[in-house]
Amino acid sequence: MKAVVLAAGEGSRLKPFTATRPKVMIPVGNKPILEYVINALQESGIIDIVMVVGYKREKIMDYFGDGHKWGVNITYVEQFQQLGTAHALRQASHLIKDHFLVINGDTVIDASAIKEIIKYKVGDATMLTVSVDKAQAYGVVETQNNLVKGIEEKPKYKEAGNIVNAGVYCFSPKVFDFLEYMDISERGEYEVTDAIRKMIESNYSVRAVHTSALWMDAVYLWNLIDLNAATLAGRKPENHGTVEEGARILGPVYIGENTVIRSGSYIVGPVSIGDSCDIGPNTVILPSTSIGSNSTIEPFARISNSILMNNVRVSSFSNISSSIIGEGTTLGSSFIAEAETTRVEVENSLMRATIGAVVGDNTNIGGRVLVKPGKIIGVRCKIGSGALIGSSVADNTKVL
Repeated sequence: MKAVVLAAGEGSRLKPFTATRPKVMIPVGNKPILEYVINALQESGIIDIVMVVGYKREKIMDYFGDGHKWGVNITYVEQFQQLGTAHALRQASHLIKDHFLVINGDTVIDASAIKEIIKYKVGDATMLTVSVDKAQAYGVVETQNNLVKGIEEKPKYKEAGNIVNAGVYCFSPKVFDFLEYMDISERGEYEVTDAIRKMIESNYSVRAVHTSALWMDAVYLWNLIDLNAATLAGRKPENHGTVEEGARILGPVYIGENTVIRSGSYIVGPVSIGDSCDIGPNTVILPSTSIGSNSTIEPFARISNSILMNNVRVSSFSNISSSIIGEGTTLGSSFIAEAETTRVEVENSLMRATIGAVVGDNTNIGGRVLVKPGKIIGVRCKIGSGALIGSSVADNTKVL
């Protein structure tokens, strides 16, 4: 059975990180989100993958290649314009001859959920559903006797229900008949859910398979913190580096090759530290933190519940909580990013979330800088010493 993985989109709500990579390549738990999808497919017995790429496709293709490192075979097709999931799926139609799986590349999903849906590959359409706390960001699914009766995208009212579309489908090639002639959605895109509605209107049965297995996606920046914690939770302790005498490691901590944990450091898992990192001495790293490869954490820094991407330098006496620090970023001494529940601006609207600082790739921040909770600093910015960041900072900005 083949799987079509939809990985062509940008993910504009996850800027500044999607300014330099597609959404599916944002790392959580020190792996791109898309890698969790590939691993789940392989574990489910699906090794033939058609990957639909588009926005910054070279990031995906360079990382995964032909897929053999992950035990799968990847064939790439390109969506030249990002016109929605239905349009993306149509690009793979010439490679599909039998029942196939469709899965969004921007979710963390357990293999058991995929196994549940592929049991039902006898009909023309099956949809995986999950329960969520806040359904307003998803497509709410109405079901009756395990059949889909309706889908409402991003309902405005809370009473719509909490059973939502997981973005995982099992189709027969018949679905392509309904993808050919479609109306464009209000968002200016062609959506797979619109094809499913047409199938229902044409009296085709669309089965709903509900799962309680792990399924998470990142709609907003603060969701990345949750994904990071969830992916780290199942890790086993491994040490491929050097832990000096006097350092203390508690719980499941992954330490990469050529990484040094210096004396006096205190690390409580779950934590993942990549290759060729220099940690400490006397550094504190607390649970649900991932630190990318080639990173340096200087003495007396404290980091908790955060994502630090590759090639990050955190100078001494810094305090970072529930924050996301982009690749190639340097933070000066006594950098402070503490978390609290605040209002975060997303696409010209304000949303409440608990988060610290968000710092884009290749940004340089001087010493004694305080970033207030929920503030976003874009890519390639330069922040001078002693600055107080009380509002978000656009890409390529200097703050003196």
